[in-house]
Amino acid sequence: MASCPSCGRPVAVARATCLYCGHPLGSGRVTAAPGPAEAAATPEAAPPRRLVVLDLGDASPATVARALGVPPYEAGLLARRGGLHLHRILDPSAAEAEAARLGAEGLAAILVPEVEARVRPVRATGGERSEGALVLRTEEGSLIVRDEDLLLIVRGPIARRYRPPFKRRRVETATLEDGYRVHLHRRAEPRPVEIDAASFEVGFAVTGSTRLELDAWVGSVAPRVPRDDAFRRLPPALGPAQPEPRGPLAAAASLGRGAGEGADDGEDSVLLLDNAEQFRFYSGWRAAVERRR
Repeated sequence: MASCPSCGRPVAVARATCLYCGHPLGSGRVTAAPGPAEAAATPEAAPPRRLVVLDLGDASPATVARALGVPPYEAGLLARRGGLHLHRILDPSAAEAEAARLGAEGLAAILVPEVEARVRPVRATGGERSEGALVLRTEEGSLIVRDEDLLLIVRGPIARRYRPPFKRRRVETATLEDGYRVHLHRRAEPRPVEIDAASFEVGFAVTGSTRLELDAWVGSVAPRVPRDDAFRRLPPALGPAQPEPRGPLAAAASLGRGAGEGADDGEDSVLLLDNAEQFRFYSGWRAAVERRR
């Protein structure tokens, strides 16, 4: 096995061109792919990338079609939806050049460091509403959040699925209800507070629903803080679910799953998939843009 000199992906030497990028693989032009030990010995730090975010609030369909090179129908959908749209993730120089090009075409572009979009949240396990504030229990201790502390609130549904076992021994009929998460972005702290309705203890809920109770809390405590619900329009990108934060509800859920679930072997274990990481990334870049406004 060797690697393509153009894109660096591993290819079979017998091929005339690279399977991925089409680069010719003539004699003497194929380089040996580095082994794991060699790759580990010579690490290369990836350059800090930038997110190119479009503000389509005042963009016309014709401007969107011309600047992005998309068909008129797709441009019309983007312009009608408006708001913020993640365009590309590029190296700094390429991101600046793309932002300048889009500006010349009539589209406003905002550059956000990728590291700001991937900041890890502080997860809350429970709390209560008091006079003008939320008193939350988090993994790092107690936290009081008031209206003036908040910059942005991002909410969205979380798709949850079981990954089918590699060896099927029975027909899988179990399904999971979709989750719901809320990110409270604070002005003085880059890390948002994450509330997972499935593992958040609210005590007595007047509405009978944790999700409705959270929305009522946010509406009463932070009525003037901007809210973003646009994540629900994105197609879910599922990945392995992160373990739930420690708390009474998480302990009860582990008992309900049963002690033997997923314990027989690595290939046949049950794995939960969700798009929580996709939500965190969306929430991260959305808050980074809000800070720049």
